[in-house]
Amino acid sequence: MVLKAKIGLLVCCIVLLCSCKDKRYFTISKIKDAALLATTETTIDKIVVGNEQKKILRFITVGNAHVVVHVQAIVKTGINLKKITANDVEVNGKQIILNLPAVELLTFSMPFEKFRIDSTMLDRSLFAKITASDLEEFYRQAELDIRTQLPRMGIVEETESNTRQLLEALLKSLGYEEVSITFRTGALIPKVNPNELR
Repeated sequence: MVLKAKIGLLVCCIVLLCSCKDKRYFTISKIKDAALLATTETTIDKIVVGNEQKKILRFITVGNAHVVVHVQAIVKTGINLKKITANDVEVNGKQIILNLPAVELLTFSMPFEKFRIDSTMLDRSLFAKITASDLEEFYRQAELDIRTQLPRMGIVEETESNTRQLLEALLKSLGYEEVSITFRTGALIPKVNPNELR
């Protein structure tokens, strides 16, 4: 009788341990199913002022041309949930603690149809002209400026807040009552090499 009780207790412990482990892996798989979780979309408008000078003998300016160009960037940020490991999830009954990967730039686009020359601010000169290659350079410079400024725009904090709200709702629907979410730190975007934008 004592042996049967011991075997029964061992089986209960194994079942309990497996169900706890299964719930943790079930939770991890549900979170990873979202893969790239984009929780923030930001539209950034930028004005670029361009200047072209025509010089003779390198010292004498014979003409100045100025242009004002409007550009727009659409940025989506979120979390790459494929980077979550078992060590990032801790389950204690109805409590779950998540340590999520750092916020990443998921997509960056500058629709060309939003590239607009302000004709009221166009100043042409007889000798200096704004060429197509000048406009292309202004466009490239605008992209570089926007990418450089992204980490200082509050996008990381907004994305963390949006992600936290979304995942808390998801995890509470899975039966968790207490949800704690932290984020790893990291660069929003890799260091931008201006030559790569050419």
